[in-house]
Amino acid sequence: MEKPNMEKPKEYKCNDFYQAVILKTAGVPLIRLEKTTERFFNFVFDDPEENVKNIISQYWNNKLKVDARDLIESINELKTRIHSGV
Repeated sequence: MEKPNMEKPKEYKCNDFYQAVILKTAGVPLIRLEKTTERFFNFVFDDPEENVKNIISQYWNNKLKVDARDLIESINELKTRIHSGV
């Protein structure tokens, strides 16, 4: 009997806070935070369409446009999640 093709969901991990803020603000769903050390986390994003590299490229090429209020809200949310350990 063959096992069904259980493809692992595509995830993107980063440990850079501001890169995580940009991805969250651009609409990439944050799945979880993974604690790596006492003070550091990996941010794990759902990336089934593999759009993250394109978003990061737009950011570094100064072509990514995001709403300022959404950016501030993402910063505050990620800081809260880090400090609460969620």
